[in-house]
Amino acid sequence: MFKGEALGLEALRAAGGVCVPKVLHYDDDGSGGSYIIMEKLNMGGRVNMKDFGRKLAEMHLAEPAHPEAKSGKFGFQVDNTIGGTPQKNAWTEDWASFVKEQRLGPQVRMAGSGQLTRVWKQLLEETGDLRDLFSDVEVKPSILHGDLWSGNYQGTPDGVAIFDPATYYGHHEAEFGMSWCAGFNGDFWSGYREVIPEAPKYRQRAKLYEAYHIINHYNLFGGGYLQQGISLLEALLK
Repeated sequence: MFKGEALGLEALRAAGGVCVPKVLHYDDDGSGGSYIIMEKLNMGGRVNMKDFGRKLAEMHLAEPAHPEAKSGKFGFQVDNTIGGTPQKNAWTEDWASFVKEQRLGPQVRMAGSGQLTRVWKQLLEETGDLRDLFSDVEVKPSILHGDLWSGNYQGTPDGVAIFDPATYYGHHEAEFGMSWCAGFNGDFWSGYREVIPEAPKYRQRAKLYEAYHIINHYNLFGGGYLQQGISLLEALLK
């Protein structure tokens, strides 16, 4: 887990834009545990949300550091975790296939809900295995934090810092699957859209990306997240 975090932070730092703590070392401790040591940041300052939005968009547009992503593939050099859930990142040439096989598909199977499985299968049938949802864009690999909510960014004297990632290369819109608890206000979106304009089907795809995190929350915590995930996928049906 710490290896995935360390490599993710290094990839985010390489992209520039947003402040990211430097990883100093990670290892096993010889007693059955492990650890990661990072640069200490002076966090807690005011967050300039417009500047944060602009810097995050610049990070999303940065040239990938990994040759696989430079060639157009989606994934990451190692698997990692989203919360406590394993997150597979095998390099994949097609974004829709990546979402199906390495993001939502595994979460749906883990949930073990017949209703959720039926809705998921119907969505795949009606959207050509999700490809119809991307008819308005050419999806290119962007480095993503992957778990960007309000607990994973803070103000610092050097600007907003992001940390505790679930990094991979994916569609930049997927970064906002946790927007429901991220505190992204109008200033943030103004800054972000100055750099990356909103695509025609963005609001439709936002439900897909949110569903990944909502269903993961069900798999981690149970409760009403299951019905929320079902409702998000149902909203994508024709």
